Amino acid sequence: MIKTNELPAVSNFGDTDGFLVDTAAATGRMTGAAAKEYFADLFLHGGVPDGKELTDSWAALKAKARAKNYSGIHIGDHKTINLSTGEVVVCKVSGLGQHERCGDTEIGGSIDFISGDCLKGAKVWNSTATNNGTADEKRPWLASALYKALNDESTGVYATLPSDLKSAIIEKRALIEERYSAAGAVSADTGWSWANIGKLWLPTEIEVFGSPTWSEVGCGTGGGGCNKQYPIFAGNSKHLIKGDGNGGSRVYWWLLSVHRASASHVCYVSSHGDAYYASAANTSIRAPLCFRIG
Repeated sequence: MIKTNELPAVSNFGDTDGFLVDTAAATGRMTGAAAKEYFADLFLHGGVPDGKELTDSWAALKAKARAKNYSGIHIGDHKTINLSTGEVVVCKVSGLGQHERCGDTEIGGSIDFISGDCLKGAKVWNSTATNNGTADEKRPWLASALYKALNDESTGVYATLPSDLKSAIIEKRALIEERYSAAGAVSADTGWSWANIGKLWLPTEIEVFGSPTWSEVGCGTGGGGCNKQYPIFAGNSKHLIKGDGNGGSRVYWWLLSVHRASASHVCYVSSHGDAYYASAANTSIRAPLCFRIG
């Protein structure tokens, strides 16, 4: 018996050669010409396909991430999580080694998950209409009520995760914006700095759309500091649109980025799939479940 990884590499192939291809309907044989057309349509026009349920344990996924071994794992694959509240969340692989070798301290292998739908129920970004940081924490995201609502280990969403998942999650490190002045509220970023942004976090506007629309252009949100679009959001909108809870109706959902030229607004993804912004104290916007394994 010969293992698949012991087979010789294929150096070239022709349009009439046969290939074994997995499609949504079945596994079958295709000619080289048909296979090229199928994959071009799938990935160039259809965006990232819905993947399979991963059978690996969280511990096994953590070991793979640390070894930078992503064999058998693809963007769009998912794992189903049962929170202690009874809520079911389907989390999709959104990035594989997304920020590898980046960072003020070198980032290693990782698997980033973002839920297909949002957590059930609205969450405010801040209890008051401000997108500024504070004297103690100048970075708006880390000073926000939503950061605390997600990450509090006693009362937050993190507390409701299964213990085996908690053991596999690591903090995501990123270069994010600062917005604070002792003189009063400001409507533009006052700096950027590297930080651990939580075991649970939100993507930036660029990580979703690939470019800034309403967020400040600069290192913290404008493409620097490993801030690149997640592959799952490229190609079409089916992973961009999220529901209120698993399988719920379309909703607006928060991003980590705050709105430029405003001291009160934060960026979000609308239920129509476009980028927009709202008051940080808006009570009708949801949040997805996002975490990094590594």
